[in-house]
Amino acid sequence: MSARNKVLIRAMALRASAAIQAAELAKRSSTNLSRIVFLGVVALALLLPKDFEHEQVSNSDTPRNTETLRTSPVTAPGTPTSPGPAQPPPGKTTQDDAKPATPPAEAAKPAKPLPPSAQPTVPWTDGEIAAARTECDRLLAKVTLVAESLPPTREGACGAPAARELKSLGESKVEFEPPATLNCPMVAALNTWVSEKLQPAAQKSFGSPVVRIVAESYSCRNRYGLANAPISEHAFMNAIDVSGFVLANGKLIKVARAWGPTAKDIEKAQGAAAAPNGKAKITVAKLSKLGAHDIAKESESKIKTPSTIAAEKQAAEKQASSTFLHQAHDNACGIFGTVLGPDANDAHHDHFHLDMKARKGPSLCE
Repeated sequence: MSARNKVLIRAMALRASAAIQAAELAKRSSTNLSRIVFLGVVALALLLPKDFEHEQVSNSDTPRNTETLRTSPVTAPGTPTSPGPAQPPPGKTTQDDAKPATPPAEAAKPAKPLPPSAQPTVPWTDGEIAAARTECDRLLAKVTLVAESLPPTREGACGAPAARELKSLGESKVEFEPPATLNCPMVAALNTWVSEKLQPAAQKSFGSPVVRIVAESYSCRNRYGLANAPISEHAFMNAIDVSGFVLANGKLIKVARAWGPTAKDIEKAQGAAAAPNGKAKITVAKLSKLGAHDIAKESESKIKTPSTIAAEKQAAEKQASSTFLHQAHDNACGIFGTVLGPDANDAHHDHFHLDMKARKGPSLCE
């Protein structure tokens, strides 16, 4: 066999082998492609959202199994449309969309006001402190007192640039229990009240001077302790609440017990007496039925016994205490800016409130 024939035979063998390999490769590629397509179909079926809304329309007149995704109401052909709410242009939002309505229960409530002690403030300036100390020197130059000078006090909106812790006051050294924390105008006004009004009234009613005053003074709070009320003069060391007096003979006079009926109590009593079926009418009817024998017995019952004398003495002391308290209250009205007592309201049924609040007109006296 010639060399040429050998080359041809070898070339034909290689060609046949290449054809076989190409056929096998095509077969494997076709199988792999089929697998890829199958897996793609399965994956597509699995990955489709279950809640996808679509519309299936049948050829029958009555649609069945129809789920329609709509953005506007359906209107039958030929039916006039009713005007509805205006729709915003695409891409724009209305005010209601931008700010959803808040249920009433979740509506914002007004913030609770801060108590005076927590309100923002600034320290006293050197000028304010110097002016307050100068005023103290002027007001208390001729006042006899035992007191301790306090440093400038700032507690939120409360305090005073120059105040005193007052322990006793006046020539008679009337003690304050507990010591009263007050600014100097209040100390000066108290000195006038105690020396010129209170002591003469005590001597007249009891023949004994006042030696102690039971009172409360500085308190960083609003009026009556209410959150929404104006700030109290007590917060500025500009007020004192007097609840009782102790005399040199040991007698204690408390406003709550010795003031007597308030103006409101008297008004109620007068209304009851004037009523058609009131107590006064019953008393008159009872007296009209008394005979001569009964009148004699009534006269005998008026003879004073030791118990009667003691009762009359107690009534006289009670009347003297009430008279003293009313005088002390009324005499304070020309000295202090505000004077409130049991006749003012129920909140002051047991003490006198005295302060030096500046007023345009006359002092408030109730």
